[in-house]
Amino acid sequence: MIIHQFYDNGLAHASYAIIRMGKMIVIDPARDPQHYYDFATLHEAEIVGVIETHPHADFVSSHLEIHQTTGAVIYVSKLTGAGYPHETFDDGDVISLNDIKLKAINTPGHSPDSICILVVDENGHDKALFTGDTLFVGDVGRPDLRENVGNITAKKEELARQMYHSTRKKLMVLPHNIVVYPTHGPGSLCGKNISPDLQSTIGRELREIMHCN
Repeated sequence: MIIHQFYDNGLAHASYAIIRMGKMIVIDPARDPQHYYDFATLHEAEIVGVIETHPHADFVSSHLEIHQTTGAVIYVSKLTGAGYPHETFDDGDVISLNDIKLKAINTPGHSPDSICILVVDENGHDKALFTGDTLFVGDVGRPDLRENVGNITAKKEELARQMYHSTRKKLMVLPHNIVVYPTHGPGSLCGKNISPDLQSTIGRELREIMHCN
């Protein structure tokens, strides 16, 4: 299994490619899809899927262009109300990438329609977690950006309560050695105190929470 991070310093935005046995899925792609096409070609892989962890307000995604160019399936939460061709991806849903699995976890908080993606390897072990704007390194996503925009809106107080439940009851109960891959780094407006590190682990984030408390 290959997991590769593409990072745009100007937008403090991270996107990802997962490759397993010649099949590739892209997560939260940036506007220019050429990086993903080149990476797929380098590894002789076919792009079969694109996952959006939530609708992005701070950059334009190339998910639809990748779908139109490669035929890759777009996966999003049903809560986004997407009008483009897609398959819904929510709690209990699984994408098989040859012999590894990608599992959806609904994690409202930054937005009502946010999801995280848990990667289970070929041996059945939980290995990685793509957290979108739910969990950053050393911070969580701001809950005050979806009060007046998007398919679903919610007051920041309610989203903050949902964020607490999503992080404490869904993410922090996962194995401590799982690698955390967020969609933003320091400088993004989606978080206020994001660490300069571009990946973490569940165990590290638990220690940070306990230290803050």
